[in-house]
Amino acid sequence: MSHAHDAHDEHDPLADLRDASRDRLLTEIGMLRKQNGAAELAAAKREVLASRDAVYGMSAELGELRARLKTDVKNARQAMMQAPTWRVGAFVLRPLNLAKRLLRKK
Repeated sequence: MSHAHDAHDEHDPLADLRDASRDRLLTEIGMLRKQNGAAELAAAKREVLASRDAVYGMSAELGELRARLKTDVKNARQAMMQAPTWRVGAFVLRPLNLAKRLLRKK
């Protein structure tokens, strides 16, 4: 039995209005929930894309750092080989290294 009709089957216009208002509110609540869910999904997508972009940026930065490290190591090695102490040590050890190579070949 509807709220619009009582036990004596009399029509209650206020009950109809309450039912209509209730239905309208439930419909609006459903629409708001759907919109809110879509907004949350859009926010989650933005976060995922921002995270992806951050990872790409960090990967590029890592590549740049590796290239810079390789260059720095190469420059440090060249500078070391030009140092007088390294050159003297290489000169002194040259006969010993030659002897080791000759012994390995035999």
